[in-house]
Amino acid sequence: MKKRIIGIILTVLMIVGIITGCSNNTPANPAPAENPGSEAAAADKTIRLRLTASLASLDWEQTTNTRDMKVWHQMYEGLYGMDEANNGYYKELAKNVDISEDQKVYTITLQDGVKFQNGDDLKASDVVFSYKRAMKNSRFNYLTSMIADVEAVDDSTVKITLDAPYSPIGHTLYCIKVISEKEVTEQGDKFGTIPHKAGTGAYYVSEYDIATGVKLQAFDGYWRGAPAIKSVNYIVISDETAAIIAYENGELDYFEDAPLSDWKSLSNVAGENSTLIKGNNIMFMAINYLSPNKALANDKVRQAIFHAVNKKDVNLAVSDGYGTEATQYMPSEYVVTSPVDGFKTYDYDVELSKKLLAEAGYPNGLDVGTILTYGASTSNNAKMAQVLQASLANAGIKAAVSVMEAAVVTPKLYAQDYDICVFADSGNYDYNNIRQQVHSESTGMYVVKYKDGPFDWKRLEELVDLGVSKADVNERRAFYTELWSIVMDSATILPVLHRPVAIVWSPDLNIGEPVPTYYKIRTFSWK
Repeated sequence: MKKRIIGIILTVLMIVGIITGCSNNTPANPAPAENPGSEAAAADKTIRLRLTASLASLDWEQTTNTRDMKVWHQMYEGLYGMDEANNGYYKELAKNVDISEDQKVYTITLQDGVKFQNGDDLKASDVVFSYKRAMKNSRFNYLTSMIADVEAVDDSTVKITLDAPYSPIGHTLYCIKVISEKEVTEQGDKFGTIPHKAGTGAYYVSEYDIATGVKLQAFDGYWRGAPAIKSVNYIVISDETAAIIAYENGELDYFEDAPLSDWKSLSNVAGENSTLIKGNNIMFMAINYLSPNKALANDKVRQAIFHAVNKKDVNLAVSDGYGTEATQYMPSEYVVTSPVDGFKTYDYDVELSKKLLAEAGYPNGLDVGTILTYGASTSNNAKMAQVLQASLANAGIKAAVSVMEAAVVTPKLYAQDYDICVFADSGNYDYNNIRQQVHSESTGMYVVKYKDGPFDWKRLEELVDLGVSKADVNERRAFYTELWSIVMDSATILPVLHRPVAIVWSPDLNIGEPVPTYYKIRTFSWK
């Protein structure tokens, strides 16, 4: 007990130190101004948010980690934007979009008066630069492989030509962020490692420390109008308990994806400044059939592992029972083309798991290596890995657990350098995003390599292409149902849990309509 109390005290002291060090020596809980409702008082306030781990880069192309993307959405914009509250794409940097009769040529007129944070006007040449840069990055093949060419018609018009009609092109126009060719070129190899003003978003980076966090400053020349909140401080707090203490002490103003295990106490503290909303996320377990552990190449062993997974226990450990056991790759509430039935689901059945192991030649169980995941030791991924370890043990399956930084683990997952892994995906609004997990073009994105494996991988890739060739929702869903059935038959990726998103915020803050993933600070304001 003494050790626990000392640990908590040290954690509090550490967080206070970090927050003080990241706020220009301003006290963590400054005394209110004489007139706290005045515009001057509001202008001086800094909104403080949590980062669960270090921001890997300031270059949006360097990772697809949702944690980093939430920060980048304050800095960068695409031709399209995403309105999560209303489930749809909208024109952002694009003012008008004309589509040719054959649906292969998109002629896009840019918004008037848009400037980069460095003061330069947005030009069509910057859009071309941004798209061609992304097209060279294999990580984004799933977004760009359909593009034949991008060209500037004039300074305010871009023409994007596709190889064939592609119904989810809106997602590409949203995901590819437009950056200043001049700023990126001038910074050269340093781009992404130092502050820059290469975006058109409402905020630019003023300070960046990979260990402690990142500070943003309002871009007063923002084309929609200067944002109300002028200063933003993202603080790295990896430990869940430390983050809760920081919020309860008034040291975090917007705390999203808060730990569900403490939701009752957090929501009691926050009162009306709290919400629990359906998350656009899924936590998965994946098995690498190419692992040096040859047992994992056995179909019945992988099926046995899946049947040994107690999703109810995962829900209790990760979401305190607030979550929903998952069977889909994407939640159908957010993705209308997501399959809802017609595929295996691997119900929890320890006896069936043992039977399959015996049939595979392991009547006394076996060691399947290590369950690898990323994040802090108290993270949701770590909790799920620990529950999986216990679940598998009940069926006679032994596994170790390894939890490391995302920067270390992610390359291993993408290189299929693991036995079993826990990972998560979120923010998907079109089922075509499954392309990044099942199509061979998505090198550096998938955790299971299907190409050249003992599965019908050619049909998988054909179904990906068929899914984008049609506009009708039911036709697309039929293709994706067959695709997901092949994946589930392979017993390589198992959806485990949909987590709700818990959000609490300061009583001094207006956040508008809460969204599950990509909030926009430019829409926030101080009361």
